[in-house]
Amino acid sequence: MTQLNPKEFLANLELASSKFKIEKSYQINALQRAVESEEEGNNQAFVNDKSLISFVSNVNGQNRQDILNSTLLAQLAANKKYPNEDQMLNWYDTYIEVLQKTGWNIENKQISNFSSTDSVFEMENVIIDILATALGGTMINVIKETLKAFKGLSESDGKIIAFEKNTHSLSKGSFQMGIADETNDAVTINMGFFYLSTENQINRILFFKSARDKTNLK
Repeated sequence: MTQLNPKEFLANLELASSKFKIEKSYQINALQRAVESEEEGNNQAFVNDKSLISFVSNVNGQNRQDILNSTLLAQLAANKKYPNEDQMLNWYDTYIEVLQKTGWNIENKQISNFSSTDSVFEMENVIIDILATALGGTMINVIKETLKAFKGLSESDGKIIAFEKNTHSLSKGSFQMGIADETNDAVTINMGFFYLSTENQINRILFFKSARDKTNLK
């Protein structure tokens, strides 16, 4: 079968609208403020539909824009094809497929069930534990900074409202958290996909807490 080139693929790609429409991605940083541009030379983090993407300082501005645009495109295409919460694993496959067909080389992907060893499940700690294993010390410090800044935002902040509306219902949710780097003009992004279902109500998904036996996470 002849494969479509990226332009033909994009021309035929159907996209969903974001549940909470925003004109641009939102940035968060240590100052907890929104800005309109991608700033080279600084660590930054952006809310991008249901993703929270961090950039280390050496990623240039154009590459930051390209990463935000391509991951948003993949999310909206997956949202269109698999809009239901029970289809999140199919959603993830479509997300990866769109990235591959628009130029990204996917080195590895895998899905596993997470088992907490603590009696209380804390999403923030789970994110750090999982990504620390995958990324190592330097990168996980950027993730911790991002979580700390996000946690400090008011619940009425537009970034919080957009992210929460796009990521979960009362008892199910999914989001991505990733970090981008650039070395010798090669851009890489490590992304964690989290799919949560629980017997309790989800408010702020990144900081959700529950008894271990009431929550499942992939």
